[in-house]
Amino acid sequence: MTEKVQITIVGTGSIGTSIGLALRQSEEPLSIVGHDKDPRHAGTAKKLNAVDKTDWNLIGACEKADIIILAVPMTAIEETLRALAPNLKQGCVITDTASLKGQVVGWADELLPESVSFVGGNPVVVSNGSGPDAADADLFRDNLYCVTPGSNVHPDAVSLVTSLVALLGGQPYYLDPAEHDGLMAGVEDLPRVLALALAQSTMQESAWREM
Repeated sequence: MTEKVQITIVGTGSIGTSIGLALRQSEEPLSIVGHDKDPRHAGTAKKLNAVDKTDWNLIGACEKADIIILAVPMTAIEETLRALAPNLKQGCVITDTASLKGQVVGWADELLPESVSFVGGNPVVVSNGSGPDAADADLFRDNLYCVTPGSNVHPDAVSLVTSLVALLGGQPYYLDPAEHDGLMAGVEDLPRVLALALAQSTMQESAWREM
């Protein structure tokens, strides 16, 4: 009998619950555990069958996990890594879903033991809301999913996260954390740059006052 791989999803909002629902569609032998500071979110994820069980205690939810997915705001990642660091299974792989990677990878390098690997992740998707009720099993399908390993990460950990992205239906896109953050900043700033260019062009027209 094949032993089930335990995946713990920390944060059962729209992204975390969508991950659980997407993993449910696979035929892999997985045990999915959910944890959220808001027990109502965790309970909803369980009712939606996005997780097999929930655990109100962060350490209890993660200490036996083979893979941990941090689907929490970036502001909560450092605190979460610090709490988990002494209580992780040897060989555990941690990934996240934050939109910026450089600082997150830096925290992981600083806080996690050498027996644990961290591979940054960022699904390039637009969710329909912020809670588990907005979750969608197909949210990641055919969408880019950035994979941003640090310089010292073992290739097996990167392969594992790549396999996870494939199970979600995403398209892995490999980037250095700094390169990722530069590209994301460019994408986010592009509308403002275009608006400024349009305004400057318009103000040079003779009919500017009327416009």
